[in-house]
Amino acid sequence: MDGIHLDEQLCRQCRGRCCQGHSGLWSDPQRFFGIFSAEKIPSSAQFVRLLDRFGLCLRDLSGVLIPAPTADDLGCRFRRETGCSFTIAERPCQCLALIPQLETLLAEQIHCRLPAEFGSGSARENWRPFQPLLKQVQRGMSASFSSIT
Repeated sequence: MDGIHLDEQLCRQCRGRCCQGHSGLWSDPQRFFGIFSAEKIPSSAQFVRLLDRFGLCLRDLSGVLIPAPTADDLGCRFRRETGCSFTIAERPCQCLALIPQLETLLAEQIHCRLPAEFGSGSARENWRPFQPLLKQVQRGMSASFSSIT
């Protein structure tokens, strides 16, 4: 992926402040499909199983659904004491594109920057063509959940 700004030493010292807020997302659909479905666009039923198998969700960004790691009260569920449990090749585009800043360590607040081409606006535009599929996936996830309860 072009645009990787990972600074493992700085990120290790920071201990994932960005991950504590919420997880990044895959802003590039083709990269997502390459990682999780052998570069094929899955059917809605396959997509539901894929999300469940890998612990992913669909995040709604202003009406556009985008795959992302699940989160809990502590942030991204893939954040471990030793760092991200995703391999570098699997990590969400936004996580890899985030530009670490030393000021984050000094101020204990996130000062890292995300280039616009990996931001929410670009991600929404990239995923917009897949919305009919992702809305079916969302309905399938809701149906699966309601059959459990």
